[in-house]
Amino acid sequence: MPQLNFANAKRNSRPAPAGVASHADCNACIFKPRCLPAELSGEHLGHFERSVLRQVRPLKAGQPLVHQGDNMDALYSLRVGSLKGVINEPNGNEHVVGFRFPGTVIGLAEPEEQRWARTFVALEDTWVCRIPLASIDDALRRQLVKLMSERLRQEYTYHLTLAFKSGARKLAAFFVEISDSFSARGLSAHRFHLPMSYIDVASYLGMRHESVSRTLAKLQDTGLLVKQGKFIQITNLEKFRQLTQE
Repeated sequence: MPQLNFANAKRNSRPAPAGVASHADCNACIFKPRCLPAELSGEHLGHFERSVLRQVRPLKAGQPLVHQGDNMDALYSLRVGSLKGVINEPNGNEHVVGFRFPGTVIGLAEPEEQRWARTFVALEDTWVCRIPLASIDDALRRQLVKLMSERLRQEYTYHLTLAFKSGARKLAAFFVEISDSFSARGLSAHRFHLPMSYIDVASYLGMRHESVSRTLAKLQDTGLLVKQGKFIQITNLEKFRQLTQE
């Protein structure tokens, strides 16, 4: 399991500019059960909230939250919007390695101890809470381990998806992942708007953009989904799940 560096976190922590952030109000957040302070209450929760900065101004589409190689001195709880994780390759190309949605803690899958292994970029107007590593004490460790374990399982599933040779299986796995993510937030598991571009989807799945377009057209012809731009309606979610097992 990846280890987060707490030793120098206090030294590296940076205050937010005035007017950009306020202190967190975790009990008012619907994602508290899925965040680090899930089990906190009373004074302990108040102490945690005073250390966490809630972003007031959103990140705009295309604006980075963190850069690959930056010092890692905080985690980020995604409240509204979405992000993509990108690895900058030595040849200058960018490879999309993940998408993050509200209720996600950013930074749990970083294999490095002191630096971000990937860049996270906003796909739309996005708000986060900044959680300094120095604020994570023993009372939070159990929830931290739980969240890290969930993230590692998701990363493992992603690498299994990349191993699929069939474009239809890759896209089916992608839509199941998106559907499950939306459903976990109380949204429709069958109808959703994709915040990312299809070029990003192709990069994420290790496919060519043209192959993604052709495979989507075939899936629509079979009646498994309806596509209108980036609006997707899955007509047979169970069949998509079966596709990933074939």
